[in-house]
Amino acid sequence: MMRAISLVLCGAALVACKGDPVVKIDPATQNALDDCKKNFEEQKKLIATLQEQNTQLQAKLAGGGEIVVTIEGDILKIKPGATGPVGPVGPPIDNKAVMAASNEFFNVVRKSRGAIQKCYEQALKKTTGLQSRPITLTVSASFSQQGAYKNASFSPSLGDPFDTCIRAVATKWVLPANSPAMMFQAPISLTPS
Repeated sequence: MMRAISLVLCGAALVACKGDPVVKIDPATQNALDDCKKNFEEQKKLIATLQEQNTQLQAKLAGGGEIVVTIEGDILKIKPGATGPVGPVGPPIDNKAVMAASNEFFNVVRKSRGAIQKCYEQALKKTTGLQSRPITLTVSASFSQQGAYKNASFSPSLGDPFDTCIRAVATKWVLPANSPAMMFQAPISLTPS
């Protein structure tokens, strides 16, 4: 009898010592998850590369003498549009003209803010993959030496409905006739209403 009780107690002790169950992920599922993560990282790198190439192509299309103004918060970064073996190509940068054109660009975009927001709201309704979340859109817009709009690109792309709408808004942008040939790069924050 004692022997039977001690066997039962030993068996219960062995069951209690087993510990927490270990959950193992199916190897096929783990491989698929690893592949998904790898593809996602590769897509992020590709998007960054394509955005940089787009910016460079926009600068090339605009012409060698175009001034590039990048707006980051309250800071303006001004660069000549092209450089040769010994430095910038074209006339020297007139800081007053660049500042005046930059302020005018700010005013043009500010006046278009309602139309840009409307394009965003329409895109939210028409594009199922676009989530209702705030985004920061980078606008690259080129203007000729006479201040006429030449072209624009927007990154990230929010789909064809948005791209078509915002390009229609951008075609109405004009700078003063005495502006130098310029390309502006500026962020615009969009928030669902």
